[in-house]
Amino acid sequence: MTRVARTTATLAIVLGALGVLAGIVFSLRWFSLRASPQPLYHDSFRLDRQDDWQPFGGAWEIVDGAMRNDSDERGAKLMNGNVGWKNYLVEADVQLLGQYGDGGLIIRGSNEEEGVDAYDGYYAGIRDLDNTLILGRAGYGWVEYQARHVTPRVYAQQWYHLKLLAYECNIVASATSPSGQVTTDAMQEPHCVQAGRFGLKSYQTGGMWRNVQVRAATYQDLVSMTGGQPVPLADPDPVVGPTGKPRTDWDPARSATDAQDQYLEPLYLDMRDHHVDPDSQPIVNLRALAPGKPAHVTIQGVVTLTFPTLFVQDSTGGLAIQNFQAPTPPQIGDQVEAKGDAELHDFSSVLKDAEVHILWTHAPIHSMGVTAAQAATGSFDAQYIEIEGHLENKEEGPDHTLVLDLDEDNQSFRAIANGKSGAEPFRRLKNKSRLRLRGICVVDSAYTHDITPFAILLPSMNEVEVLEGPPWWSTGHIVATTIVLLLLILAAQTLHNYVERWRLIAVLDERQRLAHEMHDTLAQSFAGIGYQLQAIRDEIDDGTAIRELDLASSLVRRSHEEAKRSIAALRPELLESAGLLQALEQSARSMVAGGPIRVTAFTSGDAHGIPVRISDTLFRIGQEALANAVRHAQPSALLISLTYGETALELQVQDDGKGFAADADSAGFGIRGMRKRADSISAELHVRSAPGRGTVVRAVAPMPARLTRTLWPTYIWGLLWERRVHGQTTDKNAHHPPAHRR
Repeated sequence: MTRVARTTATLAIVLGALGVLAGIVFSLRWFSLRASPQPLYHDSFRLDRQDDWQPFGGAWEIVDGAMRNDSDERGAKLMNGNVGWKNYLVEADVQLLGQYGDGGLIIRGSNEEEGVDAYDGYYAGIRDLDNTLILGRAGYGWVEYQARHVTPRVYAQQWYHLKLLAYECNIVASATSPSGQVTTDAMQEPHCVQAGRFGLKSYQTGGMWRNVQVRAATYQDLVSMTGGQPVPLADPDPVVGPTGKPRTDWDPARSATDAQDQYLEPLYLDMRDHHVDPDSQPIVNLRALAPGKPAHVTIQGVVTLTFPTLFVQDSTGGLAIQNFQAPTPPQIGDQVEAKGDAELHDFSSVLKDAEVHILWTHAPIHSMGVTAAQAATGSFDAQYIEIEGHLENKEEGPDHTLVLDLDEDNQSFRAIANGKSGAEPFRRLKNKSRLRLRGICVVDSAYTHDITPFAILLPSMNEVEVLEGPPWWSTGHIVATTIVLLLLILAAQTLHNYVERWRLIAVLDERQRLAHEMHDTLAQSFAGIGYQLQAIRDEIDDGTAIRELDLASSLVRRSHEEAKRSIAALRPELLESAGLLQALEQSARSMVAGGPIRVTAFTSGDAHGIPVRISDTLFRIGQEALANAVRHAQPSALLISLTYGETALELQVQDDGKGFAADADSAGFGIRGMRKRADSISAELHVRSAPGRGTVVRAVAPMPARLTRTLWPTYIWGLLWERRVHGQTTDKNAHHPPAHRR
């Protein structure tokens, strides 16, 4: 078997094993979904967490072991589960909070988005508008297949037990009323949705769900829910039957009459139970009551807030209702009638010990747009307003509240919301964002804590709309940008120093190479010539020739000494080992060795390290000044001084020789070379001389002392690098005390 064949066989075995393993896993999963009686999901909502649920609209929160949606949004959904679930049963207790809407369960749902029927899947729920159990399919549109009357009827604020089963293409729903009567609805769809998640849904009303359970469905579950009866085919069209032929049992007139009776029944019951009291008065009239004397009054209005206090508003104003009793807890949007004792407060009235009755639900609520300055006057106390502001801070307050601190046109105010349902939107808010809020304006110190003139009580965090994000030029961003720029400058400075040091090392290496080349060629040649001249002199007797040979030998020796000095100047060992001042002193003494010239050197100031480039340049300038003095000035004394300043380093070479006329025309090659070297380090060179008065050469080089203190990492790196290259710091004079003479 070839190598390719063996590889192919091995790969086939591995792929086959993986296929078998995948088949086993799929089979186990399929078997568990079809036959396992173990629950796939169970949630009693005893823990205050919603991590597994994904909301699409609504205002969802966990309250007393139940999932609650206080929003009457059309098509609010809360999804959970796995999109791969196929045959399963979901059941839960469901309660409608308001009237003229429906609430229930979703099965085999997928592709969910916010919006009415914006998902693919099946839905079953109870609807109080016509007292029915509804069953249908959503696919970014709604097709209602069945609607069965619930006996005795669907009431808000009562628990109903809902079951929704999906087995193959059979969809079955049942609703059990508080009295124990069961209503069942079923359909069979040939081209059904095969798999999807489960969820909770309400339409145009709030709702509550508890004891949500999901388990794998079996054929026995299907038979049990349908009572063994065959499941009818889906019939979405009341005119055309399942066979595609016109229905003979459909009476349009009778259906219209039945529908009218069904849709009018809840409204008729509400109007029968709640008569409008003719003694009710507008809320604004309560401002005319005598202060400190409660009066028993009747008012009507729309509920604008239920937590932490019940607020009611009519077209004239708003008020808070405390310690009320109601047969059915009112919800936001309910038109209510309240009877109680009215008390006059600073900017609004409060109704205490009131009896509240719901007249009808889903009354329109209109907010009034005001500015922060207008709200601060107290004229809109207890009213539903819309206001804008910039978010300055956010925090979690007591009793699971969320507090927003806002500012608009130098007017500060607060917004308070219930934190159980708005934790995620609250976390997404960023300081300095511009927000639009809708809520109840209150000036009571119980909410403002005398910190701001008014506060906004939000029904939920869904009433907060982000108009603009925070500006980019915030304090944090400016600080971060400044730090980044400083780091970039520091990096550029470090890189520059790094490149400069590499260039300096290359120059020093080249000078070292030239010094060795000159030593091995020029200096040795001078030595060889001198040796040959001495040998010739020893072999002849002619006096004239001997004198000529002695003169030639003397010239060779002097040339050899000059070559040695040039080699020493090229080699940096002297400057590295002794320091700038000592290197100049040694160079001067070697020049005047055996002569009458006196050499003096001293330093002053606070000695510190000298960068290599500056010390090397000053050494060349000083060496040239000393050489010029010895060759041309015929001095009796040489003075070398090095002065350390705060920002500069001064080198001065002085002699008492015959001097010269120091002007631009008289500058020779040596002075021009010193000026060029000084310019390379931005130093100032001053030459002061006159015939018979000696010469002073003064070079002042700037020192980056303050810069190195600011960019101390670069300075430390430079010192470490210099130690690595040279074995020690450049200038040993830093260890010498000031004004130390040699």
